Amino acid sequence: MNYAVICAGGKGTRINAGKNKVFVKIKGKEIISRTIQVFENAENINGIIISAAKEDEKEIKKIIEREGFKKVKAVVEGGKQRQDSVWNGIKKLKETAKKEDIVLIHNAANPFLEEKTINECIKEAEKFGASVAAQKVKDTIKRVNEDLLVKETLNRKELWQMQTPQTIIFHIALKAFEKAYKENFYGTDDVQLVERIHGKIKIVECPYENIKITTQEDIDLAKKIIEEKEGKK
Repeated sequence: MNYAVICAGGKGTRINAGKNKVFVKIKGKEIISRTIQVFENAENINGIIISAAKEDEKEIKKIIEREGFKKVKAVVEGGKQRQDSVWNGIKKLKETAKKEDIVLIHNAANPFLEEKTINECIKEAEKFGASVAAQKVKDTIKRVNEDLLVKETLNRKELWQMQTPQTIIFHIALKAFEKAYKENFYGTDDVQLVERIHGKIKIVECPYENIKITTQEDIDLAKKIIEEKEGKK
């Protein structure tokens, strides 16, 4: 079985939304609604857990009911940090998931995930233990010191920008998160916790349109992506 844990935190301060950015409507539909729809439609996804701030749960449940999403099994309360929210979702899955099941951790603010990427992430996680959707770095990246003086230029061929979903076999996810909390460690993404237990993580290249919407510029780009997709139908 394959389960999605969708993280729906974020206040939208960078887009002056005055509310959780996942409730911002793009072309008449909330960002989170578009994201849930991707997993609802995905043939290889069996269930969805949504982790959200307590004050947002009611609105999310309204959207689920309105859209008729059948795969959403629960909306759980998020935590102080994203990692806490993911962990709350994983703990909820412990009620039903088996150790060899797959969990796909995804940001609600990434609504343009393709089913092809979902399937590839699942396949590679089954093979290696974990996988992550990512994009090749297009720009030159330099390491600097605390005075912002350049120390070195990094090899762009070795650099990838991480996105979601970050996909992990369930028992590996449990081990990774439990170790992190035992050692009071907070990572900047989910598979970093897998790195710390020396797990293998396979990169799955995803389209550049699989963006996380955080700024007004992202919303403008999202509108163009939707228009392009609708034009192809």
